[in-house]
Amino acid sequence: DHPDVLLEGGPRLAGAFLAARSVDRIQAYLAPMFLGAGTPAVQDAGVHSITEALRFRRERVDTVGADVLLTLVPERDL
Repeated sequence: DHPDVLLEGGPRLAGAFLAARSVDRIQAYLAPMFLGAGTPAVQDAGVHSITEALRFRRERVDTVGADVLLTLVPERDL
């Protein structure tokens, strides 16, 4: 058993933890708007092909006002 750690950083931090296979849950908020090009949510996560993709399954979907909160967990051990 290990303690929970919340990462709330930028795309470099998110990518580093995904590349290290150190993520056991993702909570992503989606707002009903499009802003065009911008900063990516994740930088290099160590995935170079579709066969290496880090796959998650939906654990929960909640609404928070007009937004949607997705809670995702790995399909298998990262």
